[in-house]
Amino acid sequence: MNERGVRPFLEALGKALSEGDAAGVARSWEVPAFVLSDEGVLALSNPGEIEAFFAQAIRWYRARGLVATRPEIESLEALGERLCSVDVRWLAFDAEALEKTSERSRYILRTNDDDEIRIRVALTLTPTG
Repeated sequence: MNERGVRPFLEALGKALSEGDAAGVARSWEVPAFVLSDEGVLALSNPGEIEAFFAQAIRWYRARGLVATRPEIESLEALGERLCSVDVRWLAFDAEALEKTSERSRYILRTNDDDEIRIRVALTLTPTG
């Protein structure tokens, strides 16, 4: 797995988030999956849980005037044939396409049996803006 394969995956994820497509976001995950942050651990065991989690997150961002996001890959490390770790800075934009903030995440991605990249672990890193 390399940046050439991961970049389109993350761009599609950003598009789904920007469009408010929680179901599309959920399709980028494979269960079981985990979201880790300083606030705690969220174990996700079915696609419906992932969709509900991101529907809530999308509402939270929209309430703050943030309507679009775009990924910037900061680093990518192969962990095996089907696994990689990727650090991403997510730029967040308002309705006028002005960057308002950003946040960083680390993902453990895995290529599934159908050769599709999916998120298995997401870690929230320190906000950058």
